[in-house]
Amino acid sequence: MIVAEQKSLEEIRRMITPYQRVLIVGCGTCMTVCDAGGEREVSFLHSALRLAQAKTGDSQHSFSEHTVKRQCDPEFIDLIADKIAEVDAVLSLGCGIGVQAIA
Repeated sequence: MIVAEQKSLEEIRRMITPYQRVLIVGCGTCMTVCDAGGEREVSFLHSALRLAQAKTGDSQHSFSEHTVKRQCDPEFIDLIADKIAEVDAVLSLGCGIGVQAIA
């Protein structure tokens, strides 16, 4: 059984501080079922980060988003390799295996 819990918005903001271009990547299977990292959660986090940035007047980051079918499967990660190459950091909403697959 997979259990997932998203970090707080403030913790995520602190983690991405040094990076300008950030890709938010979700998982279309396990994390979607857990309501912790599917397409909806990726879109919500993207919006929340943009709003927090606008509220503070900080325009340091540019965000993009993508949800793969299975983040733990290298075949699906290969499909977004070009997007990963264009950013400074990847913010994964996948499980531990998905994070390791992207790393």
